[in-house]
Formats: sequence, structure tokens, C-alpha cells
Amino acid sequence: MKIERQKIFWLVLAVCIVGTWCVYQTDAPLLALQEYGAFFFLGVGGAITANSTGAGGGVVFVPFFDALGMNIDEVIATSFAIQCFGMTVGSISWLLFFNGKSEQKIERVNLLYQALACSIPFSIFGIYTVQYLPVHPIASINLIFSIFSLVFGVVVLYHCVYLGKRSTHRGVMLLNKAETLFIAITSLIGGVITAWISVGIGEILAVVLLLRGFSVMFSVAAGVIASSISVIAGIPYFINESLINTDVLLFAAPGAIIGALLARYVALALGAKKLKFFLGSWILLVGIAGL
Repeated sequence: MKIERQKIFWLVLAVCIVGTWCVYQTDAPLLALQEYGAFFFLGVGGAITANSTGAGGGVVFVPFFDALGMNIDEVIATSFAIQCFGMTVGSISWLLFFNGKSEQKIERVNLLYQALACSIPFSIFGIYTVQYLPVHPIASINLIFSIFSLVFGVVVLYHCVYLGKRSTHRGVMLLNKAETLFIAITSLIGGVITAWISVGIGEILAVVLLLRGFSVMFSVAAGVIASSISVIAGIPYFINESLINTDVLLFAAPGAIIGALLARYVALALGAKKLKFFLGSWILLVGIAGL
């Protein structure tokens, strides 16, 4: 009962913060609410999807913003900015979960930190390579986004359907050298892709860990945290270039915070198999819709 009251308290507090934010950050709050209010619910949905599956919020934001006719640079920048709020709150939530009193959680958190240490520096390096060299996309952003979504949607569904009966808890406490190198290389690629389409590192790391035999909750948590730190590292570039749509961010960011608070409970409620199936299906459908 105490836990339920705590959940209600934090949710009510988040709603109050959202209301205060929206009223005091605009000269005409009612007009702004009418024009941009829907982005609040987009932020909620995107954050729940992102933080319960490990997939970056861009899998929701990019297709939606693109459909509205926003400039592609503005799409990527705004998606980055929203994820700075939602993915960060989601990361804190997952870290609290893995630092819980359960002996297994306490032991596994050390492995989580090791996986992140292998991933995040290379992801950030990939993002900066694109932003500051720059390294241009090999194809259109929409095509890259669609192909990326299709490939990883199929990989996750394959893992769920054909490998789902195998145990995903390996019981190991350290990554071997081959796994460390593989995570580093794929994270570098993920950082490059993230800079191009605002998603990549979270999905890639989560899928790599899944395919290497780690539990789905562990993989999702790692993907969320890696995404959070990566987009925070990449956001100064978009701020300096004045590419972020602040009107959209004003409403989507508070929604993303609330969605992130709910996401871990959604993931735990769905369970491992349903969560993997949901993740794969969502990414696959996004890829198909973008073609």
C-alpha cells in the first residue's frame, strides 16, 4: 500500500510540474496548449516505448515529426532534446531497480556498468564524428531509418520466437574480451547512426546483449542508459546550431518525463517474452511504414 501511495505521489507531482511548466513558459498558454498540446501525449507514448524496450524515443518522434513536414535537421535535433529528458529519467529508474535490495540485482549492476563502460565512449565518439567532421549519411535519412528499423525488428523477433525457450540468464559476472570488443565496435556504429537518425545506440546495445544471452531487463536497461548519456553528449551541437523546435519541446519534454516514470513498470508487467515481442514488432512496423 505504501508503495502504491508513493507511485501516486510521484505521478501527481509530475503532472503539477508539467502544468506549471506549460503555463509559465509561454505568453498565451491556452493558445499554445491548443496548438502543441498533442505533443505532450506524444512525449508520454514515446518515453514509455523507449524506456520499456531500450529503443530510443526517436522510433516514435522521427516518423511523427517527419509526417508533420518538419525539416529533417529540426526533426533529429528535437528528437535528441526530448530524449534528453525522457531517457535520463528512465535511466535513473532502471538504475534504482538494479541497485535494489535483491542480491541478484546488486551483483548484476556491476556487469551493467561494465557493459556501459564498453559502449558509451564509443557511441559518443561516433556521434561527434558525424557532428563535427562531418560524416554525411550514405543514403537519405528516411531510408536509413527504415532499413535500420526493419533489420533490428527482424533480429529481435527471431530471438523471441526461435531462441525464446533458451535461458537468457548466463550467470556471468564479467564480459570476456571478445564481447567487450564487439560491444565497442557496434556502439561506435550505433553512435554514427544515432547522429543521423536520433536512434541507434540503444537498440543496437540492447539487441547485442540479448543475442549474447543476457536477460531482456538487463539489455533494456543498458540500452536506455546508453541512449540517455549519448543524446546528452550530442545535444550541445544542436543547441549551438539553433535547430531544436522549442515549442514542441515545451510540451513533449514533460510528457516524456511522465512516460519515463511509468515505463519500467510497463516493462516489468509485460515480462521478458512479451517485451521482446513488443519491441521487435514495434521497430519492424516503424520500418515498414517508412518505406
